[in-house]
Amino acid sequence: MLLNRKRVKFWQKIVFGFMAALMAGFLVFGYSGVASSCNGNKTINSGSSAIDKQVKAAVATLAKDPTNAAALLSAAQGYQAAGYTQSGAPSASQTADLTRALTYYDRYIKLPDAKLGAAAAGLRFKALQNQAVIYTELIDYQGAVAAYKKMLKLQPGNDDLYLAIGSNEVQAGDKAAAVAAYSTYLKHQPHAANAQLVRNALAGLTGSPSPSPSATP
Repeated sequence: MLLNRKRVKFWQKIVFGFMAALMAGFLVFGYSGVASSCNGNKTINSGSSAIDKQVKAAVATLAKDPTNAAALLSAAQGYQAAGYTQSGAPSASQTADLTRALTYYDRYIKLPDAKLGAAAAGLRFKALQNQAVIYTELIDYQGAVAAYKKMLKLQPGNDDLYLAIGSNEVQAGDKAAAVAAYSTYLKHQPHAANAQLVRNALAGLTGSPSPSPSATP
């Protein structure tokens, strides 16, 4: 799997569990195994012939019906799997595959509820999960933040999303935004199991002493 090579900072450990859940979300929502990517009907990278055929079929379907939800999702998952199954340092082909995946996910997310059915909100949330992971792999932290914020609109009570937003804001170099995200998490979850780690993260970002749990309302 393509891995982000940037150095992980100490306070990012507070979101490792959440990010692991996102990756598991891809394994459930996306393809398992290897894949190849396609541009129209032309194969770019070799891989699983079964998934290659499925992606080609999706592209062919979209040529006739650009808003076919199943085909959009199939194409997005195929490109994502193709980018993830290429080993080594990030390459131009990996970036191209993952970027195409983002494009198909965008089209999928923008479909009206009538196209996605009764579970539209949940399906969009899962697609945004995959987008967030892809943006992180592409070292586009602001892109990841944007995806998490869209997820937050779909699930405003999911406070763990503030941790993901904060972590990516740190990587993007926006400490003020990271502080705001972590502070919001603590406001909503002052007694969470990882609350003290979040306080330590805030201390590291602001240079202030880490407050004790009792000091948090």
